[in-house]
Amino acid sequence: MEGSLGLDGLLTWHQARQVAVTAAAPLPAKTARLDEAHGSLLAAPLVTLQDDPAEDIAAVDGYALCGEGPWRVIDLVPNVALPSHFATPVIRGEPTPPHSDCVISHQKCVASLNEVGDTVIVARDPLTEIPDERARPRLGEGIVRQGDHSRTGAPVLAAGTPITPPLLALAASLGYDRLPITPPPSVGTLILGAHLLEHGLPRYGRPRDALALTIPTFLGRLGARGNPAVRAPESARFLIEEISDSTADLIVTAGSTAPEAANLLREVLRDIEAHWLIDGVLATPGAETLLVRLPDGRLLLGLSSDPVHALAGLVTLAPPLIGALRGIPGAESAPTTTAVLAMPTPEGDAPTDEVLVPVRINRDRAGATASVLPDPFSLTAWASADAIAVVPPGAGADGDVVPVIPTTPRPPEPEGGAGQD
Repeated sequence: MEGSLGLDGLLTWHQARQVAVTAAAPLPAKTARLDEAHGSLLAAPLVTLQDDPAEDIAAVDGYALCGEGPWRVIDLVPNVALPSHFATPVIRGEPTPPHSDCVISHQKCVASLNEVGDTVIVARDPLTEIPDERARPRLGEGIVRQGDHSRTGAPVLAAGTPITPPLLALAASLGYDRLPITPPPSVGTLILGAHLLEHGLPRYGRPRDALALTIPTFLGRLGARGNPAVRAPESARFLIEEISDSTADLIVTAGSTAPEAANLLREVLRDIEAHWLIDGVLATPGAETLLVRLPDGRLLLGLSSDPVHALAGLVTLAPPLIGALRGIPGAESAPTTTAVLAMPTPEGDAPTDEVLVPVRINRDRAGATASVLPDPFSLTAWASADAIAVVPPGAGADGDVVPVIPTTPRPPEPEGGAGQD
């Protein structure tokens, strides 16, 4: 079978995912204020901006000491050097004065007044705990030296890490005001079909629009920013203008994907000379799923107007598309989670179809089993499912092991831990 715009046959489910991830390029990195960065990915490793600690600090509450004791206690203004045989009070975490040899805690010394009314401290012997004028802490004791925890430029989190509220707190504590980010892709949704109702019960032979809320929400779960859906005009000229005026990184349409030549969406794509990437998928449901590259380089994902077929198209192509736009490696990877079918699955529309079947997953010590839900090609089954079984051609018998994916899958998270590029 030849595709309507010249493709040589339909693509398999796995081929379609590979095409999608290859077609989508990561969005360019930019910098953003901390209050703008949530939901993005780090475009570069998060590193320390200064030594930690930035200067020598006291490890305990007590006195900074210089030279041999006894030590006369004085108050110093910041950055004034401590003279020999003198001490000054310090608080844990507070910078120590220049020339401080060590910091002694209150428990390890005794303070008293001398004959002229000055406070003098004497260290306790570390073995007997008896005050001894010859006792003295080791050089550097009680002080955390500059850079002891980490040096400037030390990696903290890898590039590609999702920017979450805890990450924002960490960045602020490190002194960041802006972060290098890969922003989440923005997605615009166009709903084709003037006969669809926007609220209330279906009536007068007109069905409710089931996709205007579903598509942006689904894509938002994948890490995109789904703009509110727009009702597309039933005119080639106005539909072209709607597509051209959109500033979204990815456009998703619902409706008008059937392969008839008179189809409005296909007429528009032909008129604007879009480059066809996918003209249908060998899958049941979701066969009438399209992907084209627009003249300006952006991608348009075309979904069926049938809600179940549209959900199947989203499960198939949205994760690799959004993952690739976010710059997450492995977005097209085949599902690695499997389950044993507890009952046979329905057949596809064609013997070569991958069948997407909503299932309930049961787990025990023996592993995971998948039970096919009643009326599996209904919205009720898809709404009740734990996962979608991707049943290859020729499989689907009771006891077969098949891949399963979440009903709203997420693209793979970046690999690598803290301190890795």
